[in-house]
Amino acid sequence: MFQVPSSAGEIVDTVKADPVLLGMLIVVGLLTAFLFFWGIFKQTIKLAIFAGALSVGVWYWYFNIR
Repeated sequence: MFQVPSSAGEIVDTVKADPVLLGMLIVVGLLTAFLFFWGIFKQTIKLAIFAGALSVGVWYWYFNIR
């Protein structure tokens, strides 16, 4: 059964060891950044705020892992 890592270091090691997970983080970061700008362009404020917050979170996590 999957166990939740107890420290951030374990999470970083898990992501570094799994290139598929790292790729998914990059794709989610790019997709949410695109949705953020698309939401602004289409004046969809809720989408822009949600996608922007999600994008910042994913990119923050990604750059802390690298």
